[in-house]
Amino acid sequence: MKIRQEQLIIPTAEIKGVNPLPAFRKRKHKSMSVSDDFPEELARDGGYLERVLPYLTQDRYNHTREPIAHKSIVLENEYLKAVFLPALGGRLHLLYDKVEKRQLLFTNSVIQPGNLAIRNAWLSGGIEWNIGNFGHTYTTCDNVFAAILNDGEGNDFLRIYEFERNKSIFWQVDFHLPDGSRELISHVRMVNPFDRDTTTYWWTNIAVPDDGNTRILASNKNIISFVNATCHSERLPNIKAMPGIDVTYPSRATRAFDYFIQKDNDGESTWEAAAYKDGLTFFERSTAPLYYKKLFAWGNTRSGRHWQEFLSAGEGTGYYAEIQGGIAPSQLHDKLLPARSSFEWTQCFGGLRLDTRLAFDESYDTAVDACCAAVNARITENDITLLDEKCARLADIAVTEEQIINTGSGFGALEIKRMGADSDGAAPKSLLFPESTITDIERPWLTLLEDGKLPRSSENDVPLSYMVSEKWLSRLEAACSDSNYSAFLHLGNALYEYCKPGVIANKIYSEEEDCRYVNRAREAWLKSVEITPNVWAYRNLAILEERAGNPELAETYYDKALSLPAVKLDFAIYSEYLIFLKNAKKYEKLWLIFESLSPDMKAIDRIDITASFAAVKLGKLDYLDAFFGREHYDIREGEVSLTDIWFEYCARRMARERGVDVLDDGALARLIDEAWDSCPPDPKIDFRMSTSKSDGYRVNN
Repeated sequence: MKIRQEQLIIPTAEIKGVNPLPAFRKRKHKSMSVSDDFPEELARDGGYLERVLPYLTQDRYNHTREPIAHKSIVLENEYLKAVFLPALGGRLHLLYDKVEKRQLLFTNSVIQPGNLAIRNAWLSGGIEWNIGNFGHTYTTCDNVFAAILNDGEGNDFLRIYEFERNKSIFWQVDFHLPDGSRELISHVRMVNPFDRDTTTYWWTNIAVPDDGNTRILASNKNIISFVNATCHSERLPNIKAMPGIDVTYPSRATRAFDYFIQKDNDGESTWEAAAYKDGLTFFERSTAPLYYKKLFAWGNTRSGRHWQEFLSAGEGTGYYAEIQGGIAPSQLHDKLLPARSSFEWTQCFGGLRLDTRLAFDESYDTAVDACCAAVNARITENDITLLDEKCARLADIAVTEEQIINTGSGFGALEIKRMGADSDGAAPKSLLFPESTITDIERPWLTLLEDGKLPRSSENDVPLSYMVSEKWLSRLEAACSDSNYSAFLHLGNALYEYCKPGVIANKIYSEEEDCRYVNRAREAWLKSVEITPNVWAYRNLAILEERAGNPELAETYYDKALSLPAVKLDFAIYSEYLIFLKNAKKYEKLWLIFESLSPDMKAIDRIDITASFAAVKLGKLDYLDAFFGREHYDIREGEVSLTDIWFEYCARRMARERGVDVLDDGALARLIDEAWDSCPPDPKIDFRMSTSKSDGYRVNN
């Protein structure tokens, strides 16, 4: 089997650059609340840290699409055609069954980012390979390395790989589709080459079409589900969150929901499938440790349909459900990857035929038994175990430079240089990170590594990257021996972001240690602005003081940042400051700053949305008339800003018509409550995850 490269032309809303501001982690981990009867062993490693750095946020896109040619890599045999997009995280864009003449996955007809990933931008459709930290992965809308190798039996295979900077993990996924194979075969390897533990995360995220009758079946019926943000141990096909509804049918749900399917025994091979009324069924099967499965669905609500249409080509398009496979009981669980160790597994994807009378039987047990028999008839546990052993041997094959057909970031090459300088571990021999991939983004850190100093930069230079790994902390401290404002800026970033590697999230927090690092970060940033007043350190001080409970001081630092010319180099600080003022309920100041901005900055969607909060509070209803006529696209999953503004806007219009005093908080609240019932929002602004009034139109209040 030979692999070929092609150009895939598809309407695309391009991501044009990154936000230069470091998105600092939350100070404490997200805990996992559990019910009284929740199994102790499943609660043990619950919780996670929300973390973006050292990556930068990808928030530079809109909802305007133009035809763009994307590099694609095609694997094809007599049964299947698989198309990968290496510049979008190596996503499997489509998997076409040539016998059935059908797409097995939900294949999006557009490339449309939405604010759903760790770094903001995310795409629906296909299969996404999620590694590192909770959420849609850092590289989901970024280039990864891709290489074409040969298995020694005349078959080419594809390898995608990268160095994951947050958890310092090397990872690779090999894809095999030899002649005669009815399944696309993937083999994942995650490597911690260092002498200390780290934590990690993996979920294979598969989008399958949801035609309104799709049914999701899996090898186990025991699940973790959520009711009001509390984890429950339950059993399919029902969950407490939606009594009386068979939640194995995604479109029957009355809200967006998910649940995590557990395993029975260590060492087992588990599977999950999406069955359709004509009998065609997509399935995936995996070896240990990819035991756990998941279903996510938007639910049968207007807002759920809108989300899917928004991420696709518009009304009537884009309907899908996500079936996933992971290495931990849920996405809320941390997973330890011990020192000098690796995780690896094999996962297969394909289509089969089911007897629809059984697959859609009222008894979930009957449907599961039928699907299990069909999966085993296609690929048994012994079959996939043997495949796993073979793929593990092929995963050792080393990439050569001439085999690389797409390159990722230069941070892998930089890390390998650091490892050599520090005699700290060894990169996997199967992977190659050419030195030529080091660009201006990585070069300051190469200078720090080789010369012990960070390059001097002007206060008007926009930072291109950040280094917050503990492995670089001592170098950053040493680089601050001279009067280089940038060195102190980056030292402060690393200190403020610091968290212990190799510790499960729910055991990581020490208030005493956290205060020590926060104070050291403050000192570094104060030194930075003492040497050279700069917007970047002032902004970071503002973030620090806001979180420390000093909003007045935070506002002072934001004002200092706004007084410097460099603030106009990018809209990011303006956008963030306006959000700060909104949260502080300083609507008059927010509006004054907004009015001072250039038309281009006013048109930034997040700035426009934040200004609309001030407009509604200040009674500027004419502005909101125009606001609701514009398209909005920078909406975070779970965010209800637009509908909140809408209901208050409607309430204030009613108050104006009825002569009600809007300064009476109680009277206004009653009108807003009335608006929730009598003023349904336009579907184009409705991004609510739930439309239940008892939920306050949110999944979690």
